[in-house]
Amino acid sequence: MNITSREPPRIDYPAPDPAKPYVYPGTPVLINLFDIRSGAVLDRVVTAIASLRGAQLHADSLSGEFDLAHLCAFHHALFQDVFAWAGQVRTVDTEKGGQDFLPAADVPAEFRRIHEELKCEDFLRGLGLKTFADRLADYYYRIYLVHAFRDGNSRALRHFCAALAATAGYRLDFAAIDRELLLTACRQRYFNKGGGSLRDCLRQVTFPA
Repeated sequence: MNITSREPPRIDYPAPDPAKPYVYPGTPVLINLFDIRSGAVLDRVVTAIASLRGAQLHADSLSGEFDLAHLCAFHHALFQDVFAWAGQVRTVDTEKGGQDFLPAADVPAEFRRIHEELKCEDFLRGLGLKTFADRLADYYYRIYLVHAFRDGNSRALRHFCAALAATAGYRLDFAAIDRELLLTACRQRYFNKGGGSLRDCLRQVTFPA
């Protein structure tokens, strides 16, 4: 699997804007395999298809080393039906709501650091529930900041973390909270440098396997 951030996305459509290779020229709509040009319709299609793909995934259904390639595998599994670049690291810098994510060129190196630290912590095995949830919250936030893909980061991250939890003897049930709370907690941590809210969220979704 190619995870090089500098390689252009494989998009089989004519002449996208080189500065905005993921959207139809002159629009904010992501280029997609259905050629849907309405953002609202595309959002519904993405949600429906990714939810179906996600339901087919079990926490241990995609083996890997909890590195960038592993995260890419989850993203591809979820979005392969909609985007030609599913599972490929973004090639452009991105921000949302005043929140700058990691520059695209830095994604592989930063994820290598995250992976090495996870290895040093034995992928969070052997921890009590509260300690596990708190450590997972820190990694959740760091991977959120990497924002490896042009779109679909949160969904891929949840599945990645569920797999990580399974290897540590825990189960994540994200249905236990409103998912918007996770995004809000990440944004609060970004702007206020506090991690308590996100740790509370992860404690609420973590259960013994």
